[in-house]
Amino acid sequence: MSQTVLLIADPNTARRKMLVQKCTGIDGLRVQGVATLGESRALCEAERPPRIAVAPELADLYEFAGFLRSAGAAGAEIVVYGQPRRRIMGVRYLETEPDSPGEDTAAVLLAGIAARVVRANAPGIVHPPMPAAAPAGEQLILIGASTGGVAALETVLAAFPEDCPPTLIVQHIREGFADSMVRRFDQMLRPNVLAAGDAVELRRGHVYLAARSDCHLGVSPFGTGIRSHLIAGDPVGGHCPAVDVLFGQGAAVAHRVSVRAALLTGMGADGAAGMSALRDAGAYTIAQDKESSIVWGMPRVAIERGAVADVLPLDRIGRALLEHRDAQAIA
Repeated sequence: MSQTVLLIADPNTARRKMLVQKCTGIDGLRVQGVATLGESRALCEAERPPRIAVAPELADLYEFAGFLRSAGAAGAEIVVYGQPRRRIMGVRYLETEPDSPGEDTAAVLLAGIAARVVRANAPGIVHPPMPAAAPAGEQLILIGASTGGVAALETVLAAFPEDCPPTLIVQHIREGFADSMVRRFDQMLRPNVLAAGDAVELRRGHVYLAARSDCHLGVSPFGTGIRSHLIAGDPVGGHCPAVDVLFGQGAAVAHRVSVRAALLTGMGADGAAGMSALRDAGAYTIAQDKESSIVWGMPRVAIERGAVADVLPLDRIGRALLEHRDAQAIA
């Protein structure tokens, strides 16, 4: 059986190449990029891709309505990323911040769409709402936090046993303080807590904290498991490491492991786009509630974007991350 195709139509050459590269590497997915609606129409007829991601510049063209009709007849779902000037019924729009270039946010969101394409077109599966339940050894927990997050993380991680699923954390913290936080957490918590490294296979009973201010933290498949990656790059949404990058990378592996994620107290919007990608990919997502948050910014934005499955007080989040059962496991 040939690989699933995700088609990305974007006239901006640099952005198109970046988005194709971000979505390439997901098992079972072939990504193609084109520059025009005409090229998209031709490939749509030849490849019949399940989803076509369209840049806002193309979505604003007069001929976009005709393209929608032909793509719909071929069975493709159209997704527009960015901020188009006009909107059409029946099209899904992925929001990006209007005051940012949108490339990083679009990449995070499209990673979730790509993973969903793979799941929805796997042999014998007809558009499942959630990924198949993963064995106990195939779980991954992701946590993002900012203002007030250190104390919040202590509360959440206090519920974790010695053999907890591998857990990755991005906490916005001033440079030079991450190492002391790692040491403190390692002394007071039951799991092993360490600074996240590059190309490290993730293991149960370990909590990995993003400790470098010049790299983002990500994940990728490795054999039958998952490994961490340190990704050099510019700040995303003003942050390095950024929660959006970790969550977006998590969305890209959610088709092969059970991913659970929590977005804790913090100022701004970091993590909201990534959490949207995670939920789109079938992950279980939690936002901290307003009452228990020091600053109810990041969780609030994620909730407003519809990216959250549960809104919970801080003292219930740790147990929820550990005990959540996938929908297909309950059935």
